[in-house]
Amino acid sequence: MAETTVQQEDIIARLKLSGAWFAAMSELEEEATVAKLAADEGVSVSDDELQAEFDDFRRSVDLHKAEDTNAWLSDSGLTVDQVEASLEAGILRAKLAEKLIDDAQIDAHYSQNPSAFDYAAISQLVVADAGAAGELVLSIREEGDDFADLVAKHSLAKSSTHGFVGPISRDDAGGFAGDVADRIFAAAAAEVIGPFEGPGGGHVIIRVEEVGRHELDDDLRAELREELFAAKIEELTNS
Repeated sequence: MAETTVQQEDIIARLKLSGAWFAAMSELEEEATVAKLAADEGVSVSDDELQAEFDDFRRSVDLHKAEDTNAWLSDSGLTVDQVEASLEAGILRAKLAEKLIDDAQIDAHYSQNPSAFDYAAISQLVVADAGAAGELVLSIREEGDDFADLVAKHSLAKSSTHGFVGPISRDDAGGFAGDVADRIFAAAAAEVIGPFEGPGGGHVIIRVEEVGRHELDDDLRAELREELFAAKIEELTNS
C-alpha cells in the first residue's frame, strides 16, 4: 500500500469537528485566568515541585529512562517546555484552589445543599409486560419470594450482581417518571417499590437496599474544593 501523508489542516479540521479543538482552547483560556489570579495572590510553582510532577508524569507513561523520554517527545512532536507548561498549570490550579477555597466554604456548601449528597443503593428487576411485573411484586410482598432469585429468572436486565445497580444520586433517579425518585429516597431499607415504566423501556421493580448521605470525608472535600474553584474560575473567565 502506498504511503499516505496527513495534512496538518486536515487534522485541525477533524479536531474542530469533534469539538476537541474548542475544548483545548477553553482549557488554555482557563489556565490563563488561573495564572493571572495566581500571580495576584502570590501563588507560584517551585522548581522542585515542577520536577517532582514531571517525574510522576514520566512514570505514569512508562518513561523510565532519559532516552525513552526523548524518544517520546520526538514521536509526539512536543518539547520539554510544553509538557512542563501543562504540568505547571495543574500544580498552580491545585495550589490556588487550596488557598481560595477554604474548609469553611466547603462545609457551608455541604450543609446548604444536603440533597445533593444523598444516595440510594438499589437493585432492579425489569420485565417487558406490565401484568407480569404486577404479579412479581405481589410474589415479593405477599409470598416473600427472594428478589435476587426473581431477577435471575425473569429480569431482562441480566447481571452478575443479581440486579444490584449500586448507589445512585437524586439526579440519577430523576430519569424515572413522576414521583419515583422521591419514593426511592423516602423508602426504608429492603423496601420494594413499583412497578413503573423504566426510562429505557420495560417495567421496573426496585428494591431499595439503603438510603443515606455521603459523608464529608477527605475525598468529597477535595471534589467540592475543585467544584467550587471551577465555578469561580469560570465566572472570572467569562467576565
